[in-house]
Amino acid sequence: MFGITTAREFREKAARDNAALMADVANADLAINAILSAYHLHEWVWRLEFKPNRPVSLRGEALRTKSEWVQWLDKNCPHFGLLQELANGSKHCVPVKAGRRIAGYGAGPYGVGPFGKPYLLIDRGNEKSTDERWLVGHRVLKDVTDFWAELGTEVGF
Repeated sequence: MFGITTAREFREKAARDNAALMADVANADLAINAILSAYHLHEWVWRLEFKPNRPVSLRGEALRTKSEWVQWLDKNCPHFGLLQELANGSKHCVPVKAGRRIAGYGAGPYGVGPFGKPYLLIDRGNEKSTDERWLVGHRVLKDVTDFWAELGTEVGF
């Protein structure tokens, strides 16, 4: 796709998308780009690195199907389920999580985002405890990018 032909190249593209977001953490355009790249990376890895229909051993678990790969990611990749919801929500124009841009001082929940600076907030809903309810967009994506970098080094992509 436009010269990106390997899982490593797509991982590097996802890392660049994340780096762009880190430089402007309140930019919704950059956040959506980073979300889509980070989420779809799992498909590139499965198809190009793990080769469908060939068992893969990853951290002691045998993965034989894409479904098993996705289940493994649900357990091991931080925020993978949330990332999937955000990616699908952006694709189908369906907000699955309350996300909003916080403008600065006093606008968001106390002690959650960067103090006095704009950022993107993800509200996981009233059913979550206060500690689990609020997530900061760029921090979520940093966790995911760090996971992929570590896995890429471990697996060799």
